[in-house]
Amino acid sequence: MSGHKITGIHAIGVEIPKGMSFKELMEQLLEGGEVELEKELDGETRKPEPQSEADKWQRYADMLGDLFDVAHQIGYDAYMQGDLKIMRKVLQVESDVVDLAGIVTTEKSRAVK
Repeated sequence: MSGHKITGIHAIGVEIPKGMSFKELMEQLLEGGEVELEKELDGETRKPEPQSEADKWQRYADMLGDLFDVAHQIGYDAYMQGDLKIMRKVLQVESDVVDLAGIVTTEKSRAVK
């Protein structure tokens, strides 16, 4: 997948730079998390606000929804460009996100009880 670049996507309130690789995007979203993205955008460090266990799981669910949307957009773009190799990989990412969303939903249910 190296060498494939994003042509420009606007997602989760973040403008993703043209030419950023899919791998770089996923690393930034998964490893850096929301706080790091905001820090890079604002030039400020933000401290996460205290939150309940249920709020934490909801935040994870929201981020997974955003991740799924980005992957879906990349998959659609790859399909339109005829790049079936990338499209197949994106389908796997989407499947993994759905699996993870199931785990998050279960954990959120437990936290609410």
